Amino acid sequence: MPEEVAPALPAGLEESLSWLLAESFRAHMGALRAAVGDIPHGPRGFEALCGAAHGSARNQAELAKQLGVDRTVMVYLVDDLERAGLVERVADPRDRRSKLIRATAAGQDRLLELQKQTKAAEDELLGDLSPAEQELLRSMLRRVAARGSRYDLAHACTNDGC
Repeated sequence: MPEEVAPALPAGLEESLSWLLAESFRAHMGALRAAVGDIPHGPRGFEALCGAAHGSARNQAELAKQLGVDRTVMVYLVDDLERAGLVERVADPRDRRSKLIRATAAGQDRLLELQKQTKAAEDELLGDLSPAEQELLRSMLRRVAARGSRYDLAHACTNDGC
């Protein structure tokens, strides 16, 4: 079987970090959608379930901020995950007006399945990279993401329509 040749990148864009990131993101989201297809809200629901399972945010509002989801949209997302039996809203002992979002036992089990499926999809997507390169990519992206939290996307995109 002949070796698959990667298509050439469009001239003028192969050095554009924004284009490379956007294309990589689109490819990843396509692979992720296929991997988590039946979870409410697809990849966004998967991320919310991860956050709920790991307690990455104190409450629904913080989780919405972490995921870059409008707070009102987050209500529907959590409602749907709750209806599916994957998460539950728990009273916050430090603030009774606030609800903690936590994965249920079924949500924890489903998350393990989804993580296996997403890993397989990511392994396929990153198949042209060695395991060391894949870890290097993830490590570098973690650093960029941590630094990126300094930027306010709402203000950065007001003039150029992004």
